[in-house]
Amino acid sequence: MKNIKILIAAVLVILLTALNAQQEVKINLTCEPFLQNMHNKSVAVFWEVNKNSVSWVEYGESRNFGFKAKESKDGMVGVSSGIQKVKLEELKPGTEYYYKVFSCEVKTLEPYKVVFGDTISSGIYKFTTPSKDDKRFTFLAFNDLHNIPQFIEGVVKNEKDFDFAVFNGDILTDINDETDFAKKIFSPLSSYFAKEKPFYLVRGNHETRGAAARKLYKYTDTPDGKYYYAFTRGNTFFIMLDCGEDKPDNHKGYFGLADYDNYRAEEAKWLEDVVKSEKFKKAKFRIASIHMPVYKNPGKDDGENHGIYECSAKFGTILNKAGIDLLLCGHTHKYEIIKPGKETNKFPVIVGGRYYSDKAPEKTSYTRVEVSNNKITALLKRYTGEVLDKVEIKK
Repeated sequence: MKNIKILIAAVLVILLTALNAQQEVKINLTCEPFLQNMHNKSVAVFWEVNKNSVSWVEYGESRNFGFKAKESKDGMVGVSSGIQKVKLEELKPGTEYYYKVFSCEVKTLEPYKVVFGDTISSGIYKFTTPSKDDKRFTFLAFNDLHNIPQFIEGVVKNEKDFDFAVFNGDILTDINDETDFAKKIFSPLSSYFAKEKPFYLVRGNHETRGAAARKLYKYTDTPDGKYYYAFTRGNTFFIMLDCGEDKPDNHKGYFGLADYDNYRAEEAKWLEDVVKSEKFKKAKFRIASIHMPVYKNPGKDDGENHGIYECSAKFGTILNKAGIDLLLCGHTHKYEIIKPGKETNKFPVIVGGRYYSDKAPEKTSYTRVEVSNNKITALLKRYTGEVLDKVEIKK
């Protein structure tokens, strides 16, 4: 009996110790801030916390800030753990801003009782909004990172003069847990550059896979909340397309949960309207981005290349008629430049290489695109900075 009492006491001590340890977990940032979807008057600020919190951003043209923004919907200020997103709006074009993020723990949230805990904050960072008539800017395009973004740290140290980045699909691989978003991709990107320079996301076929794939929208900001969208920067009109999955909807690997043929048809209707818009027509340059190559000859359609055929048929014809200047792609893990042809694409297509690998680092690439008043220069580069090939468009 004595031994049983000792055992029970020991178990209670363990349980109480575990309970106290759990109670002592402090609120902290599990992902530092990163910027997305910047325009001349707005930008989305993201970060992640481990406790239920109310969050806000303080910002202004000096380190004294002067402005405060918080997330609210339908009259209610957001209270949540995990990813936090606050949109800064009514900014001045071509202006440098300082900002700092804050999260205050909400310990109790009842109808007539709210108990707040500690407040944490980030460091002070800065960004510059583009000017309305921005005719000279540079961006970097990456694709197929597949949870391995580490080589980007070296790239951005060499490419210090870029203004933003485009992540052209498959930056993640098979998203099984929501913590993968910050831990595997967004935290590294924040530390490399994304605290102060924004990026734009394009969904690839691997971002549609896994238990948490349907949560990607929480970590993404686009003008209309869709994975396909368009925006203007200075003299250039950008079209960001969503390719969907690469195999037929009835493929056994999708278990009846895929509906991408209909989705791409819906997207094609949107694209037809976009290329008829005044903003598209008035733009000096037009650049499109999509994960899968469009109008690349994939060989026999054995079902594995169904997505490429779909994108070529539904988007490629529209892009050809509209007269875009450049298309950025990935997916094949083999870098190349597809030159315009009479029977295929009437625009150059740059396909980025595979993700970084110690076994084949030479196959890793990225694209540097420089836009000026009368020329686009797109450099396909090895991750070391060596130029592999280039495209020039003059107008």
